[in-house]
Amino acid sequence: MCTAAAWRKCEGSLAREATHPAGARCHLAVVDAHCHIDLYDDPAAVVREAEALGIRTIAVTNAPSVYHFTRQITERLQYVRPAAGLHPELVHSHGHELPLLLPLLEETRYVGEVGLDYVTTDDTIRARQREVFSTVVERCAALGGKVLTIHSRRAAADVIAIVGSNFPGKPILHWFSGTVKQLEAAAAAGFFFSVNTSMLSSKSGDALVRAMPVDRVLTETDGPFVRLGQRPSTPPDTALAVEALAAVWSISRTEAKQRIVDNLRSVVTP
Repeated sequence: MCTAAAWRKCEGSLAREATHPAGARCHLAVVDAHCHIDLYDDPAAVVREAEALGIRTIAVTNAPSVYHFTRQITERLQYVRPAAGLHPELVHSHGHELPLLLPLLEETRYVGEVGLDYVTTDDTIRARQREVFSTVVERCAALGGKVLTIHSRRAAADVIAIVGSNFPGKPILHWFSGTVKQLEAAAAAGFFFSVNTSMLSSKSGDALVRAMPVDRVLTETDGPFVRLGQRPSTPPDTALAVEALAAVWSISRTEAKQRIVDNLRSVVTP
């Protein structure tokens, strides 16, 4: 079972250095707040690497029916945690799995990927997404202490409204792409933000990152969807995001790494 106590147990070593054959920068990789472990060609290998390097990784899932696989390959690990989710883009085809998701929320502290996606213009699908997301948020609020990694593409205003400003947990907006005004509203409501290399390399994404409160930023890969050249991004690649954030914040890479460590501690500490 994935418990808050289990993650907090390793907080004392959050800033531990790690080495990796890919290069010296890998010691900067400390947090992957949004990674689809189950969707890699070799999920077990990705998990082993993240665990060996001590990268705190939230392994999100897109449907309750695949959560058990992720839980199995991360069982008894110190650094990789499974999250139970129901991706908004799958609500129209997998919405019937909501009753499977609700009991899982009692088992894991980590919830995701959940949220809203308004790329669809179908009002019926949007309404069903809101219904599912609202149910998940309400259940998480009742249980308390949950960490949510949230999808909000073209739907930031409704996501922020549904979670609200008094949510008894830690909501993280993954790869936020809304407006600066919406970002400010989310920050005021207590949201965190997880950013990846694709976001940091785009003009619009960079502008949003610069508007984020420094004490609310985490790193992510969104792998295997985000790619670096011909390969999918994996947890060690969060080092690249740390380097980019150091440039944005005009601080050293070591200071940026520590900032991410401190932010993660804020997320996992009740």
